Amino acid sequence: MLKYFTAYRGLLALLLLCILIEAAYAVAAPLSLKYLVDEAFVPKDGGMFALILGLLIGVGVLSITASLSGDYALGKLVGQGIAKLRLDLFERLQRQSISFYREYGTGDLVARFTTDTASVERTVGATVPMLFAQTLSACLGISMLFALDWRLTLIMLAGASLMIAGPKLLQRRAEAGQQQLKSSQERFMNAIDETVKGHKTIRSLHQQERVRQLSARLIGDMLKNGLRLRLITSWMERLPLVSLMVLNGAMIGFGGYLIFRDQLTIGGFMAFFTLFMTVGQSATNLTYLIPGMIEARVSFARIGELMAREPEVPEPAEPRSPAGPIREIAMEGVDFGYEKGADQLRGVSLGIAGGSYTAFVGASGSGKSTALQLLARLYDPRKGRIAIDGLDLREIGERNLRELALLVGQDTFLFNASVRDNLLLDKQGLSEADLNEAVRKSGLQEAVARWPNGLDTLVRQEGGSFSGGERQRIALTRALLRDPDVLLLDEVTSALDPGAEAAVNELVLSLRGRKTVVSVTHRLSAVVEADRIYVFDKGKVVESGTHEQLLVLGGAYARLWEKQQGFRLSEDGLHADVNTDWLARLPFLAGIDAGLLDSLSAAFSTQTCREGEAIVREGEEGHTFYIIVRGKFEVTKQTEDAGERRVATLQDGDYFGEIALMKEVPRTATVRAMGPSVLLSMRRETFQRLLSGSTQIRDELSRALERRA
Repeated sequence: MLKYFTAYRGLLALLLLCILIEAAYAVAAPLSLKYLVDEAFVPKDGGMFALILGLLIGVGVLSITASLSGDYALGKLVGQGIAKLRLDLFERLQRQSISFYREYGTGDLVARFTTDTASVERTVGATVPMLFAQTLSACLGISMLFALDWRLTLIMLAGASLMIAGPKLLQRRAEAGQQQLKSSQERFMNAIDETVKGHKTIRSLHQQERVRQLSARLIGDMLKNGLRLRLITSWMERLPLVSLMVLNGAMIGFGGYLIFRDQLTIGGFMAFFTLFMTVGQSATNLTYLIPGMIEARVSFARIGELMAREPEVPEPAEPRSPAGPIREIAMEGVDFGYEKGADQLRGVSLGIAGGSYTAFVGASGSGKSTALQLLARLYDPRKGRIAIDGLDLREIGERNLRELALLVGQDTFLFNASVRDNLLLDKQGLSEADLNEAVRKSGLQEAVARWPNGLDTLVRQEGGSFSGGERQRIALTRALLRDPDVLLLDEVTSALDPGAEAAVNELVLSLRGRKTVVSVTHRLSAVVEADRIYVFDKGKVVESGTHEQLLVLGGAYARLWEKQQGFRLSEDGLHADVNTDWLARLPFLAGIDAGLLDSLSAAFSTQTCREGEAIVREGEEGHTFYIIVRGKFEVTKQTEDAGERRVATLQDGDYFGEIALMKEVPRTATVRAMGPSVLLSMRRETFQRLLSGSTQIRDELSRALERRA
C-alpha cells in the first residue's frame, strides 16, 4: 500500500512524528515513578516533586496534541489512499474484456469492493499505525528496562517468546480460514444477485423452495467457516494473555527477591514493573493485530488478483482511426472460441461493403452472433484478423472504435435513471428536436405517450419495469442518437410484435447508403432486401448472396426459408395459423390427404408465452404438440453432475412434442421460452378425434413417429 501514500509525504511524516511522541510519552510516564518515589516521595523533596509533575503535565499536553494531529493526518492519508485504490480497481474492471465477466460473478466483484477493500482500509487505518506505535513503544520500553535492570529484562524477553510462538503456529490455519470464509461470502452474494435478477423465472417455475434450500446451505457454510475462524482467532488472542499472566508472576517473584537482597530499590521495582506492564500490553496488542493482518493479507491478495489481470482485448499503444468514409469491413481467415479447444468460428472470411445492409443468418449456435461481437471488438480472433479499410481493429483505439461502430444487442441494459438520461448518456449537446426525431424513428413515441412522466419516467431494476419491446426500442433510439457509421444489430426485433418489427425493418432499410448496417437475425423475412446475406453453419460461412440467389442455390438458406414459411401472424402477435403446405412437409404427416390437413390446420390453437416460461417440463406426461411460429426456446435436461444443462435451441419453424399426439409418455426434456414467443398447439384428444375415421393413417403415423423417436 506504500505506493498509494508516497504522494502525501507531508502527511506521512507528520503521522510518524506524532506516533513517535505518543510512544515516547507512554514509556516516560512509567519511568517517572522511579524519580517520584526515590527522589521526591522518600526524601519528601517538594521542589523535585513540582519539577517532575510539571514535566509530566507538559509532556502530556504535547502527547495529546500529537495524538489529535496524528488522527487528522491518519484519517486524511488513509481516506485518500483507499479512495485511490478503489478508483484503480474500478478502472481496472472497466478495461477488462467480456471473457473476464464470464469468469467472475457479480458477487465475486462486489465482495472485492466491499468486504476486501474495507478489510484493507481497517488494516491501513488502524492496524498498521497501531502496529508501528506498539512496536516502537515496546522497543523503547525494552531499552529502558535494560537500563533499570538487565536481569529482569532477560527473564521478560525469554518469557515473551511464548507470546509470539503461539499465534505463529496458528497463522496458516487462520489464513486458510479467512480464505474459506470469504469464498463462502462470495457464493452467497452470487446467489443473492441471481435471485434478484431471476425472480420472475423463479416464481413462474415455482422454484422458491429450491432457492431457499440453496440459500440455507450457503448461509450454513458461512456459519461453519465463520465459527471455525472465530475459534482460531480466539486461541491466537488467548495464548499471549496466558503467557503474560505467567510472566507477571515470574517478574513479581524475582523482583521481590532482588529487593530483599537490596539489589533493587522499591522505586526502581515500581518503575520496572509498571514499564514491564506497558511493554507487555504492547506485546499483547501486537498479537491482537495478527488476525486483522491475516484478513487484510488475504483481502489484498484477492484485490491484487484483479489488479494483475490484463485485458484480453488490450488498448493499442498508438491508437489509430480509419480516414474518411468506410469502404469495406473484412474478416480474413478468422478462428475464435470462447473456451480453449472449442471454436465457435473456423476460417471465416467475408467482406461488407461500406454503406450496405448485410445480414448474418443461420441456425442457433451457428456462430453468427459471435461474428458480430468480433466486429464490435468485444473479443479478438484467435487466428486471422478483422479490418476496416485495411486497418486491423486491434490498431483502432477504444474510443474511436465505439464512436465508429455501435452494437445493439437483444439484451438491453438500462441505467437506474430517467429514460431521457438513458437515451442521451454523454450526448448532452443534442436538441429536443433531435431526441424526438430519434424517438419517432424507433417507434418509441407510443410508449412515451403512455408513461406518466414521458421521457422523464424513471427506470427501475435495470429496466425491469418496462416490457422487452420497450427496452429494445430504447436501445434503438439510443443508437440513433449516437449516430455511428457502422450499426451492428443482434436480434433487435426478437422482443417486438409483428407491427413493430416491420417498422424497425423499414428503419434499417432507410439507413442503407448512409450507414453500414450488419444485422444478425434468425427471422429470414427481415433480410429479404439485404444487399448481401451470409449463411453460417457450425462456425463457417457456407453460403452468401442475395435472397433470390440463395433460394436458387437450394442449400442451407433455402431450407431455413422453407421451414419458416407457411405461417400467418396477426399484427398484434396474438393470433396465428399454419397452411397445409407447411404441414405436408412434416415427416410424420407425409401422405395425409389435403382435406384432412385442412382440418388439422384449423384445429391448432394460438398460445403466447413470456420469457422464462416453461412450456413442457421433463418428466411430466406429454399430451400436446407445439409448432414455434415466432420466438426462441431452449431445451434442457437434468444431469446428475451438472444439474440442468441446455442441449438444444429451437426457433421459428421448429416443432416439438409430436410423440405426445399418439402416446402417453413422459417428456424427455424441458422446453423454456427465451423471450416473448408465439406457438401453435394441438392436444392429443383433438388430433386423434380428427383421425378417428382412418385406421390406416393412424397406423402409418404411429410407425413414422416411432421411427422419429
